[in-house]
Amino acid sequence: MNDDQILRIRGLHKWYGDYHALRDIGFSVKAGERIVVCGPSGSGKSSLIRCINGIEGFERGELDVCGIALGPTARDAQLIAVRRRVGMVFQQFNLFPHMTVLENCTLAPVSTKLASLADAQAAAMSLLARVRVQEHAHKYPAQLSGGQQQRVAIARALCMKPQLMLFDEVTSALDPEMVKEVLDTMVSLAEEGMTMVCVTHEMGFARRVADRVVFMDEGQVLEVASPQEFFDAPRHERARAFLGDVLRA
Repeated sequence: MNDDQILRIRGLHKWYGDYHALRDIGFSVKAGERIVVCGPSGSGKSSLIRCINGIEGFERGELDVCGIALGPTARDAQLIAVRRRVGMVFQQFNLFPHMTVLENCTLAPVSTKLASLADAQAAAMSLLARVRVQEHAHKYPAQLSGGQQQRVAIARALCMKPQLMLFDEVTSALDPEMVKEVLDTMVSLAEEGMTMVCVTHEMGFARRVADRVVFMDEGQVLEVASPQEFFDAPRHERARAFLGDVLRA
């Protein structure tokens, strides 16, 4: 893998039983790039991002993630190494309900011996301030709004000092008024140079932030283009139909 490539995907195939979810996926992401993955529901976007983080396995192909090679028979040690370098933010927050915001953020750095408790708490408070929820550090997730919980989830992922951040439809479970606060946080990360792969249906975010847009349908990558090319002159008929649907909504 080239030194400036954080992620490279080659010939990736995934099945769920007889269902061929990912079909010969291939593209690379350079350090500092922001990639938006979009497409209709069921196109394989979430399966792809979960394979990148090692949450899902795959049957054929190769992944190079932050310098770690993963194949269909990846060992636990390889997957753990990937997850230490890759931050993941999910649609449903996935915060531990019995832990405070601060405890959620310090658990992984302390348990993986990345930091002492005191250092982890200091770093977490700095990151909670960065996403504008530091005043809620000693509250429990149920005491926060959905938008606040999602910003805590972003801070928690950043506490592991990731080389790559993955976002999987992180605004789709939020009320409309909470979407902007989470997108603003993601825009801020992008402006600071974080390498990001974002699965999202927020096309305004894609147009503003993405270096490249990856369009998927039926488990395939049909188009990879700059935002200007993708939005102004999509090459594939399915991409044109998708944009027609989402931009009318």
